[in-house]
Amino acid sequence: MTVSDSKSQAETDLDRARERLSFYEQFDEIIKQNIASSSALLKEASARFDSDFADERDRYRAVLSDILDDVTTLQAQSERLARRVNDALEELETGLPSAGEPPAASVAPGIAAEAPPEAAAVVNAATAGTRKRPERVAPAPLPPEPAVDASVLPKVAPIAVLPPAEPTSTTLLVHGVPRASAALGLKSYIEKLDFVDSVEPREFAAGLLRLQVDGARPLTVADLSGWTMADRIELKTTGKDLLELGLMPA
Repeated sequence: MTVSDSKSQAETDLDRARERLSFYEQFDEIIKQNIASSSALLKEASARFDSDFADERDRYRAVLSDILDDVTTLQAQSERLARRVNDALEELETGLPSAGEPPAASVAPGIAAEAPPEAAAVVNAATAGTRKRPERVAPAPLPPEPAVDASVLPKVAPIAVLPPAEPTSTTLLVHGVPRASAALGLKSYIEKLDFVDSVEPREFAAGLLRLQVDGARPLTVADLSGWTMADRIELKTTGKDLLELGLMPA
């Protein structure tokens, strides 16, 4: 290998090293730009979060302030109503005569207080004389009831006494329940049925709900017609003490 060949190889290696250095410098610049952009995005997101949080806090503060004002107004109205009721009771008790006290005489207003005793006596006597008591009329005697022959009376069959119905227990299985709120809504709806005594949850996992319903009669799918998801009910199995349903997706 000659000196010129060695120099040419060195220049080639040096050019290659310069290219790599330039590539690394460009890559480092890209990384710096990404870091700066990410930092700016994080700062913007943080500022937006702080602004949204402040707005939510102000909104909730305004709502709670309105509720407090309403409660204060209702409390003041309740106190005024209680005072009016108390005053009405005191006025009613004051106007009633006490126990054992005879009621006031029925005379013309102003005469008993202003006229002398002789005039008041004359007025009272004249008033009493003009009032006639109604005469009591003795009730007419009732005619005697005719004798009834017991042989002609119809025979009445004895009343049959039915034994009390025994409570029944139904196991309700519902597949495809989307969420816990729907399961609680179904439980509350069944508890409000007239013939239901109690509803006990047994299982709720992976969309499967199992309830034990105790009542005067077994639970049927027709009893669930008023539930909010009744239009999605699909009957799978029904029996004496088992009712298995499925909820079709919305």
